[in-house]
Amino acid sequence: MVRFIISSLGLGILLVGCAPGGGTTSSPTPASTAGGRLVSISTDKATYAPDGTITVTVHNTLATPIYAMDTLASCSILSLQFQVNGAWQASQVAQCPQKRPARPVKIDAGATYTAMITAGYPGLQQLPFPTGSYQLALVYATSPDTLPSTENGTRITSSIFQVQ
Repeated sequence: MVRFIISSLGLGILLVGCAPGGGTTSSPTPASTAGGRLVSISTDKATYAPDGTITVTVHNTLATPIYAMDTLASCSILSLQFQVNGAWQASQVAQCPQKRPARPVKIDAGATYTAMITAGYPGLQQLPFPTGSYQLALVYATSPDTLPSTENGTRITSSIFQVQ
């Protein structure tokens, strides 16, 4: 009986996170309430200069930790996407120069994760961001036994921000 209740609770939390609007993004300004979302991505500004640094925060308000894989944009857990003709595609402007397999990063319940996204290779070469519309994406899992991927993870995106 206890196993059934725990399983039902876990399924309920997972379904709420996957419901329309339940796992979407917050506004582009940091908010301690995370806009009422269970997991959210926020940036420190809505507009950046081409040579700017994007400071981004992932806030986990779930009752359980989440897990995401690193070595994405600027070696973070976030992928940077650029809008081209109305479609989102992966941007290669903020690659991670580390040549190692990706590792899981745990964000505890109620905790935040902060990253700084820069164009070029962190510590090696600074490049400008091309002007245009961007968003950040996160794929996460709620179990350390499941490696998050587009097939078995929850995907959320930040609000759109501009580079001008």
